[in-house]
Amino acid sequence: AISSANHYTFMGTRLVVVLYAIHLQASPAVVGLIAALFGVVSAFVSVPAGRVMDRIGPGRPMLWCSVMMVAGAMVGVLWRDIAALFIVSVVLGTFYSLFFVGHTQWVGKIGTPQDRVGNISLASLGFSIATFLGPMTAGYVIDHLGHAAALLMMGLVPLFSVAVLALKVIESPPGTGQSAAARAAAGKHRLADLLRDKELRRVYLVCVIASSTWSIVSLLIPLYGTEIGLSASTIGMILGAYSLASIVIRIFMTQLARRFSGWQQMLLSLGSAGVCFVILPLVTNVAGLMVVSFLIGLGMGLAGPLSQNLLYDVSPPDRIGEVMGLRVTVMNSTATAVPLVSGVLSSAAGVAPIFWLLAAVLLGGTWTRREQWRQPRPHQDRSESPGKH
Repeated sequence: AISSANHYTFMGTRLVVVLYAIHLQASPAVVGLIAALFGVVSAFVSVPAGRVMDRIGPGRPMLWCSVMMVAGAMVGVLWRDIAALFIVSVVLGTFYSLFFVGHTQWVGKIGTPQDRVGNISLASLGFSIATFLGPMTAGYVIDHLGHAAALLMMGLVPLFSVAVLALKVIESPPGTGQSAAARAAAGKHRLADLLRDKELRRVYLVCVIASSTWSIVSLLIPLYGTEIGLSASTIGMILGAYSLASIVIRIFMTQLARRFSGWQQMLLSLGSAGVCFVILPLVTNVAGLMVVSFLIGLGMGLAGPLSQNLLYDVSPPDRIGEVMGLRVTVMNSTATAVPLVSGVLSSAAGVAPIFWLLAAVLLGGTWTRREQWRQPRPHQDRSESPGKH
């Protein structure tokens, strides 16, 4: 519940900040820069943060991350200027990403290894609901009360997480207790070991593609919608269709796992989304955009849960936080670069070429990894269901 609450704030704030910047007449390049700042700092600190959480457990760091999310949103409420949006993006985006590192470690340690898939699937379903509600409610509040009111609403929600964690309503899993000095001495070599692992590299590549997809959807759909004259609430509904599809597909993850291996589901996910991105910029009516957005959500709704579960499968048990921290670093590096580049390119060429470029990446990635389709399912896939970002 606390993770879903903070994710609701993160997703809603991303839309508010983008639309607020457009309202303040920022250029697409500036809007892209602001969107990119949600991930720029955490791209550098997520791995060290993951090591700390491996050592002391995720509870205390997640508490302070929730506090800082509230503070970050309040900056935009109290200071109503384009400069404030840069601060909101950096603070809220950074501390949400670090919170998410702790979340992935915490969820993976609940129960037995056989329970992990169900736990990840349930958590990802909560994230999908939050992703659905965040942009929709943010767009509605913007249309009726303004951008500052929407930021205020988003900033109040993480207070629920602060209360739960501060009062220890749920018990955080313990850390390994390994000294900071010991981990620091081995840190550089250990990170290199992770990067040399072939299976980890494959999953991290999928994380890059999935992160790129959502970064482009969350930036370019508001730009495209504004360009064709849609209201903030309508744009929120289109993004909500994407999230609703994620909820639907994750409900059926267990059934899909009985028929397809994790990698087979991943290839279906990337390929179907790639086809939809070819179509998206050709559609101009609201109903059509919601249908295409829903279909993209069906495809990409599996990518996050699958990549998280695949990482757990190949991660050393005492380094889950570090592995997940590297995942966040990879994702946020992409989330930083993609909006920035997309904003610049869309200023020069419009949004359609960016959608088509993403389609080429998704379809190309599916084609280059096609040999994974033929690989037999491992024993774990036969006894457990694959699940989850």
